[in-house]
Amino acid sequence: MKVSVIITCHNESAYIEQCINSIIDQTDYDNIYEIIVVDDGSIDTSPQILAKLKLNCEKLKIFTTKGLGLPSARNIGIKSASSDFIAFLDGDDYWTKEKLQNQLKEIENDKSIGLIYGDYWDFKKNDASDAIYIAVRSLNNFHPNQLVEYFVKDAPIVPSTTICRKEVFKTVGLFNEEIKTSEDTEMYLRVAEKWKLFHIKGAYCFKRKRDSQITHRLENLLKIQNRISEIAILRNPQLKKFAKKRESYRILKAGIDCFTNHKEKKSSFFHAINSLKLNLFNFRAWSLIIMVLIPYKLTMFLYNFAKKVFYQK
Repeated sequence: MKVSVIITCHNESAYIEQCINSIIDQTDYDNIYEIIVVDDGSIDTSPQILAKLKLNCEKLKIFTTKGLGLPSARNIGIKSASSDFIAFLDGDDYWTKEKLQNQLKEIENDKSIGLIYGDYWDFKKNDASDAIYIAVRSLNNFHPNQLVEYFVKDAPIVPSTTICRKEVFKTVGLFNEEIKTSEDTEMYLRVAEKWKLFHIKGAYCFKRKRDSQITHRLENLLKIQNRISEIAILRNPQLKKFAKKRESYRILKAGIDCFTNHKEKKSSFFHAINSLKLNLFNFRAWSLIIMVLIPYKLTMFLYNFAKKVFYQK
């Protein structure tokens, strides 16, 4: 079984070598047919670093584009891939050595699986000393009704943790190039319509957090997420009755992000209220209101303690 790894790169000179080396160091490296890097308009030293790495890696293929955006860059990689399986990796993330080995055996054994995803380590410091284990919600038990569950609550499915069958893109299409952020969510909703999504336990990916990313503030994504809901409902009218629950959940996530990552109690409170307006039975929104009303230091102590208990291994 062969796999094509697609890396998107845009001004990732500080990270791209670590990213590519994490692929070369895979225990299942023999099953990697090619490493496709789409360098999308980098103006730093990424092109020079990639050229140097290519000298020692015959599997490395480099495509240069002019700032087309992440969805377009991924689509170029998909169209260029020659293998039946495609793994994605963002240029500032990297894998543990067992990533492909542990995931490929799962997707190989079940032909109904179109996409496999997993947990990950979330980190900001270059040495990953602050890494936190993020246990991603499994959708395995909801098959064949995964579409509704993913639509309402997300997972989240992080692209750098995924492997897809190339056949998936023939049946659901490529990434929507009109959606510049959260394009992965829109794609995975289409995948869930026709294929099984499978979660594998274990964090085999280190996902880097950067202040320049739009995902640095989840409230910035609310408008585009509503657009994604509209697109999904046009294809699947049965999802319309779940639209308010989905929006309530998204607003709540933005509120939690405002409170825990940005120390903005007022914004967090209003997000919680707006979440409850859409779904009065969103009990996590009630919990957020309680968190906002008690002293911040005490709340964060309890919150971080819970993260250590449930996420770190």
